[in-house]
Amino acid sequence: MRNTIILTIVLFVAVIGASIYYFSDLNGEKKEVLRPLTFLPKETFLITTFHNDATTDNIFKDFEIFEALVGKAELGQWKVWKDKLLRNTVLQPYVNDADVYVSFHPEKEKIVSLFTVPTAETIAPESLAALIKETAKTFKISEKDSLGARIYHFDKGVKDSIFHVVYHKNIFFASYSDSLIYKVIDNKQPKLNKREIDYFVENNSRNSPLSVYFVHEQIDGLSNKLLRKKPGSFLELFGNLGGQSAWNLNFKNDALILSGESETNKDLTNYLETFSHQNKTTQRLFNYFPENTASYLSFAISHPTRFNTDLQTMFQKRGEWEKLSASFNELARSKGISLDEDIRPIFGNEFALLEQSNQTMIGFIALSDSSELSKNIRKIASETGDSIFRFDQSNIPYALFGDPLKSFIRPYFVRIGNTIALANSQSLLQNLRQDWRRENLLINTIGFKNFEKIQGNEANITYFQRTRTSAAILNNILKPAFNTNYKNEDDFGYQDFYSWSAQISGNNGDFLSSIYAIYKSKNALGATPDWTYAFENRPITAPWVFEHSDTSQFILIQEQDHTIHGIHPTGKKLWSAVFHGRVVGEAQQLADRSIVLVTDRNQLYRFDTNGDGLPGFSLQLSAEPTYTPTVAELDGQKLILIPAGKKLLVHALDGKKVGNWDELTLGGKILFDVKVRNNFVYIGTDNGNFYRVDAKGNVVAEETISGSLFRSPIAVVEAENKSGAIVALDTTATLVTVNFNQNPIKQQIGTWGDRALISFDGERSQAVNRLIAIDEKKLFVTQLRDGNPIFEYTFTQSVNDRPQIFKNTTYGDLIGISSRENTLLYLFDEKGNVVDGFPIEAVPQFYFGKIDYNSGTYLLCVRRDKKLYAFKN
Repeated sequence: MRNTIILTIVLFVAVIGASIYYFSDLNGEKKEVLRPLTFLPKETFLITTFHNDATTDNIFKDFEIFEALVGKAELGQWKVWKDKLLRNTVLQPYVNDADVYVSFHPEKEKIVSLFTVPTAETIAPESLAALIKETAKTFKISEKDSLGARIYHFDKGVKDSIFHVVYHKNIFFASYSDSLIYKVIDNKQPKLNKREIDYFVENNSRNSPLSVYFVHEQIDGLSNKLLRKKPGSFLELFGNLGGQSAWNLNFKNDALILSGESETNKDLTNYLETFSHQNKTTQRLFNYFPENTASYLSFAISHPTRFNTDLQTMFQKRGEWEKLSASFNELARSKGISLDEDIRPIFGNEFALLEQSNQTMIGFIALSDSSELSKNIRKIASETGDSIFRFDQSNIPYALFGDPLKSFIRPYFVRIGNTIALANSQSLLQNLRQDWRRENLLINTIGFKNFEKIQGNEANITYFQRTRTSAAILNNILKPAFNTNYKNEDDFGYQDFYSWSAQISGNNGDFLSSIYAIYKSKNALGATPDWTYAFENRPITAPWVFEHSDTSQFILIQEQDHTIHGIHPTGKKLWSAVFHGRVVGEAQQLADRSIVLVTDRNQLYRFDTNGDGLPGFSLQLSAEPTYTPTVAELDGQKLILIPAGKKLLVHALDGKKVGNWDELTLGGKILFDVKVRNNFVYIGTDNGNFYRVDAKGNVVAEETISGSLFRSPIAVVEAENKSGAIVALDTTATLVTVNFNQNPIKQQIGTWGDRALISFDGERSQAVNRLIAIDEKKLFVTQLRDGNPIFEYTFTQSVNDRPQIFKNTTYGDLIGISSRENTLLYLFDEKGNVVDGFPIEAVPQFYFGKIDYNSGTYLLCVRRDKKLYAFKN
């Protein structure tokens, strides 16, 4: 399947058109669109037009997509001509009210551009020469008369960079190709026809900064120009389609988006016409595609009856229906099974064709009724082993859905989820099923997640091409000259495009169409770090940011050999020291800027911002810590309260043990950290024992929740008489409120599994508003006071790390999620939206916020190369 390259080529040319923004700064309303287009040669691959206001340069000067597609050298030339010619004050009165057209045309082994600029008023012949001379003082100018016009040649002394300009019929035409200029002014050369021009004029939006126009019959010429092999099945959908498309640009910094309308000749011998009376609908089959997908074509039917009627009409017009119907009539006679009554109801309204990176093809068909498949499968197919079947009758997929599945004459198939996958080889299906079981899927890649956020999944037809996995295919199919540019990372940026795609939807006999090119911008979050910090071993804690002095902050992180690093906000090493054991829970900073933490080797540390231990530290603890210490004031004394299984270890800030806390007997293991409020300590245990303890370590209130298990942190909320009540969630998703003065209150708050990961968004503050739960692939955020859901989110793989909470950022209170399986980081705002720029590829866990007093917001994260990355948001 050679569809992989086809859309890339069309988009490639379209986006080159967009880059001409740099060539102009014209300002004015449309006065006459039709006339300039009548001079364009019939072989015009693409036309773009634009109009600018005073802010255009500021909008597009950092639009990296332009430079990536045009090339740095070419764009540099265009900027020179913009500044020296069109921006020249001498020409401004004539061109200020004009639209500018840029069109693209075939020439030998390249595609050349033509700039068309009509003037607001006629420039007299005697004035033109003086104007040209004044406009281009820095160039060597020569001229030539041909076909009744005078052509000016601007030469700046660089090879192959002579710019040819002619003023013909009150229009400037300019190009680096002199032969193209001759075609424009030669009346005997075939030109665009009136219908094509009229469609462009009708669909040229003045509210869009750029419009793009494409004549469908140019597809063959375009593919012949760029490809050294026959085009594939995607392009065949447009064979003899006729008509044209007009798109308008939607500006986005990291994506090119063109959307508009397409009309055709409405000839039902062409497969695409079977969708012209459909309406866009949700597509879901991409959830089944393997990670090594290079490209896919996915189809969704909104009106099955109309589709089946149009498909049959197509077969009849092609002269295929008689043979197809005869074969299925024979199937009905021999096996008593009907295509329409028995086979068609098995399948749903979605199907797809994908190409993998090794150029193998797999088809997918959604199931409508799995019971119908089970009931009839042995009437239409035979098992070949390993739960893989093969159709007994030829052309079933083709008869049901048409051209995209035509290559699967008698395919093997296997059920995967709510679909069947088709292939002409059993081994492909075995590999696919293994990918499915291992969740080695396209949707689990970071690039596809970013693609989904921009494009969406509402359409009748979606084409998608992924740059990285298509690399070998592109290399084989592009002609050498174009392949050289495609691979040239110094001058171009094609490798920085994640994907190219198109969506088409029926529209009352015509089509709505959109084109997307997703770009990995160097300015996007996670692309270009401000700095990196390399470790010898894998970091094992999140990065923490603490105060270092009155003027600066610093970053703290531990790596696998237990070395803790102090890092300056600029990424420079401040100090490092090997600690005895792995940090348990989190490090925290006291008012005097000293840092307190515990390790799994029974050590309590307190050290200053230079990494030096305070007197008396580190010290050996009597038991192994199980979570973060709580530093709080009890009876006027600052204490460090350390959870250690069934014990609570209490030390003063000088490290000395305090009171008789060792005698405190607990009925279970402490759940994470303990809470202190109003001179009382609140403790929860895994087997349902909850305590209120006074400042001396005496239990003053106790409650036991029999028959319940707890695996999550507790929170303390304000109860009656300003006393504290413990809130905890048991393993049945029952929220238990213990206020010690009355019977515990139980509320079923979810249906999560017993291994769900729970956080409260105010664990270290007095206000606890939300409960955050991760249950395998699902994120649930719930209002604590009433149990009402705030938002939910479904991940593509199970999440095994507890949610992180980032308080009081510029985005409000944020929830951080780390997906260890596919090394993705997510950040959600208070409404459940994924923060712009996320997900980001990195390992758990991370930091998001300021890294210095006056710094911007940064993402600190670690990647598989064992480096800490600082990305400025």
